[in-house]
Amino acid sequence: MSDLNLGVIGNCSFAALVDRQASIVWCCLPRFDGDPVFHGLLGSPAEAPGDGVMAVDVEGLLRTEQWYVPNTAVLRTKLISAHGSVEVVDFAPRFLWHDRSFRPQTLVRRLHAVSGSPRVRLRIRPRFDFG
Repeated sequence: MSDLNLGVIGNCSFAALVDRQASIVWCCLPRFDGDPVFHGLLGSPAEAPGDGVMAVDVEGLLRTEQWYVPNTAVLRTKLISAHGSVEVVDFAPRFLWHDRSFRPQTLVRRLHAVSGSPRVRLRIRPRFDFG
């Protein structure tokens, strides 16, 4: 990761940090003060490269765009390559259920091709007992 320009997604029960390449680099579950399941921000020389992240790798990545859907906590990241583009939509649901605010410990990631035929690889490498 080259910088700390990170997007935040969450639902008041937990939160996650998403970098400009659509990788989840920090997420503590099941609560804010829990062990980090994804901790790519910290890293460690003893770990294999890519441990502690949930990444979307696009072959031949040229540039990225990231923005929030206006007036929401829904984060959109567009990954643009020479072969096409992919959009990743990240959010943590929160809604009323039985007249109460329900905040499940659920992270939703939607991935869809916007143009062309990009080659995409998904890497999910959680690590436990890191705290």
